Amino acid sequence: MKNNRTSFSTLLVVLVIGSMFLVGCGNSTSIADPTPVPSLTAALAQAPTRVSSPTAAPVPLPALTLESGAFYFSLDGVQNFLFSRNLAGVTPWQYSQLLDLISFGSSRVIRLSLDSMGTGVTPGGEVDEVWAGKWEQVLDDAAAQGIYVIPVFSTWYDWNNGTPDLGYSQWGSNAFNVANGGAAATPADLFLAGSPTQTLWLAWVEKLVQRWQNRENIIAWEIFSEVNLATGSTESTGTAFVESAAARIRAVDSRQRPTTASLAGFDEWPGFLRSDALDFLNIHPYPETAQLDTFIIQKTRQYLTAYHKPVLIGESGLSAATPDSEAGQITIADHASIGISHAIWAGVVSGAMNGRALWWEDGVAIYFPELSFPFMAKNSQAELAASAFVQGMDFAGFAPLPTQSSAEITGAALGNESMVIGWFRDAACEPPDWNLRPIPAGQKVTLTRPGLAQDWQVDFYDPQTGTTILSSAFVAPQGETITLTLPAFTDDIAFKLYPRE
Repeated sequence: MKNNRTSFSTLLVVLVIGSMFLVGCGNSTSIADPTPVPSLTAALAQAPTRVSSPTAAPVPLPALTLESGAFYFSLDGVQNFLFSRNLAGVTPWQYSQLLDLISFGSSRVIRLSLDSMGTGVTPGGEVDEVWAGKWEQVLDDAAAQGIYVIPVFSTWYDWNNGTPDLGYSQWGSNAFNVANGGAAATPADLFLAGSPTQTLWLAWVEKLVQRWQNRENIIAWEIFSEVNLATGSTESTGTAFVESAAARIRAVDSRQRPTTASLAGFDEWPGFLRSDALDFLNIHPYPETAQLDTFIIQKTRQYLTAYHKPVLIGESGLSAATPDSEAGQITIADHASIGISHAIWAGVVSGAMNGRALWWEDGVAIYFPELSFPFMAKNSQAELAASAFVQGMDFAGFAPLPTQSSAEITGAALGNESMVIGWFRDAACEPPDWNLRPIPAGQKVTLTRPGLAQDWQVDFYDPQTGTTILSSAFVAPQGETITLTLPAFTDDIAFKLYPRE
């Protein structure tokens, strides 16, 4: 990425297992032990190979769509706040295990980088049938569990020739590489309009969309992850590239699913972010300070204001660095789960269409033998309370509301004239220790009045459950604002504010 790399951590070192490779973005040069996860070695060796037919009847699922002008996906006509995860692996069996882990929580969407099981294309530009069969097994398994999918066609490291500060490149094994019988002399060939490489790549994407378009659990297509890190890409060539891909996808997708693409970092390529090829924005927050919750709120609202498009948290983490590096130790800190919980609740009130979307905690830890499933299990239910809090809510018309609060607390609120939701925490509960302390009653939150009602009720909730009401009160507007007085709490508190009938 460009010169703001020193102020924002956006790159991940991608870890290798055997001859296969991983997906991601990060900011570390440390590569973990490539040995397969010990607890999975025997299971992987014995895992049956299933190849699904691309024409098999899809599993019926409720329609999850992004309607024109909406800022949240709609499930059966109701705009829902979703929880999502990033899965990783090099075999369908690993994905099956991660899907089982999801069942302990309430996430409904997974983001899958398709290059984690190989490039997926033959030297002649055709879909690799063995590769496609593996992914169809994963898609079938996800559908059977009621999980929706956002496939990512390609990732920056497949198209980066080893820029030193990025720390990783998979260009050497890219099937499009001329050294492997492909058409590309350099990764930059992908971004040359009309080049043989771009022509073959776009045709390959079109074939995949045609093949998978009737799968009901695919809800969107991500064209490219972190295109600004690919060798030879610029704002103009990267934008033209994703626009060409979006046009090809829309021409063959009978369901007209939304398309998106992502950048590493923030404050780059505004023309790219405004492009009609991006039906929603796809952000990857990895703050250098590990203050993921405040960073999510800040960046989501910045992008909503600047681009007037829905915002998806594509992936996120307390740190972009690998957990075995010094910079990445915050990810496995003793109280990191508090930071994760804060980030999930921050997502709910940020204005983003989804929450969670963790990188290491949701899938990529599978490549670290010392972490793997025990580590991921620690946070497997982290979104349950927030999910219970938003259960049954219609987010149509929800928008961020300006707030002011006592110095002792920090948080955010959003809503419409019918309901406002908010979440605030102890402002001193920060990384790396996330120390908990009781906050006395009397803290104030003042928010912009969302409607004309004169009488409002506020219910204060315990974020540990998302359903336990700690107390309730009646409040009246004061001009254009409403001020809430919070009860005593420890760590954080949530609320719902609505007009009295």
